[in-house]
Amino acid sequence: MASVTTLPDGKRRVQFVAPGRARRTIHLGKVEQRYAESVRLRVEAILGAQLRGEPIDRETSAWLGSIDDWLHIKLAAVGLVKGRQCRTLGEWMDLFMESRAGLKPESRRKLEQTRAKLESFFGRDRPLQHITAEDASRWRDGLARSGLSEAACKSHTGNAKTVFRAAVERELLLKSPFSHLKGGVTPSRNNRYVTPEEIEAVIAAAPDAEWRLLLGLARYAGLRTPSETSLLTWADIDWDGCVMRVRSPKTERHPGHEQRIVPIVPRLMELLERRRAECPKGEQRLVTIRSAGGRRRKMVAVMEAAGVEPWDDTWQTLRHSCEIQWMNEGHAAYVVCRWLGHTLSVSARHYTIAIPDEVLARVTGRKVTQKVTLHASAPERTALQIA
Repeated sequence: MASVTTLPDGKRRVQFVAPGRARRTIHLGKVEQRYAESVRLRVEAILGAQLRGEPIDRETSAWLGSIDDWLHIKLAAVGLVKGRQCRTLGEWMDLFMESRAGLKPESRRKLEQTRAKLESFFGRDRPLQHITAEDASRWRDGLARSGLSEAACKSHTGNAKTVFRAAVERELLLKSPFSHLKGGVTPSRNNRYVTPEEIEAVIAAAPDAEWRLLLGLARYAGLRTPSETSLLTWADIDWDGCVMRVRSPKTERHPGHEQRIVPIVPRLMELLERRRAECPKGEQRLVTIRSAGGRRRKMVAVMEAAGVEPWDDTWQTLRHSCEIQWMNEGHAAYVVCRWLGHTLSVSARHYTIAIPDEVLARVTGRKVTQKVTLHASAPERTALQIA
């Protein structure tokens, strides 16, 4: 099907008959006979796949991905392969970010952070094809050495995998150099459970009805803060049915999960009524507190004033404490997950990971005198003092 010819000046070429009986020539220049023969064998493999109407075999595909642009251009010129779309990292990142124009602000912010780390390490002018799996591993190791947490490293790695997987889908790359790395979300290790007594102390120390309601929405209804609490209006509250409609930007891309119905427990109803009594006339939003930094600083001050041990992940901790309480009250797991707006698998990885003291007391029938918190992934025994 193909043959190697050596010219009098020592230059070599591969000749073959293409489909349609046209003779084609690949000029290789002054190369070793062994190299020319290896190209001939690959040409025959590609021609055979074309004649049979089959995909190129894996070994030949890998070879195509490993050859330089010079040889690839020659193969494309004779119709054996499609021409490479040579993109630099910076060019591809620009195109990729344009294709993700609909991302939520927080998701876009995190993706921009990953982009900055990629371009800082590799350079905007680095061709995508010149980034190897070894380069990707060194980039990942560099993230860890820079002091980032394991969760942050996995998050950035997951974003990088998405970026380069899209390049493969666009046929800019044969294989992603990041495919061998582990990315994604790290299961939560936050096992802090905010008890009903603690949240009531914090609510009592809050500066006004709006702050008290914000705390109640997070702890007694498990709403995401601020993405869900900031969208609540008085029209979303069903006072007679004791439920509220919650719109969720995080899950709205999934059909049927644009909004959900969440029960209003008696204590939360009290907080709603007090907020309504103090709400300025004409204000439709239940919560108008905006600044993320301001919310965190205020919460630290409120927790200190309440004499409660501060907790990290302020609002997420309240959200998973709500889920733990609902689960421990005997509500079916699938019902609780529906109220919270996530799946059972997400609940197991990130939410129901603490066992409150009152559950131990109820099961043993004895009073627990030492505050304990058990993490679901910790096999070691925890010493308890039971009266």
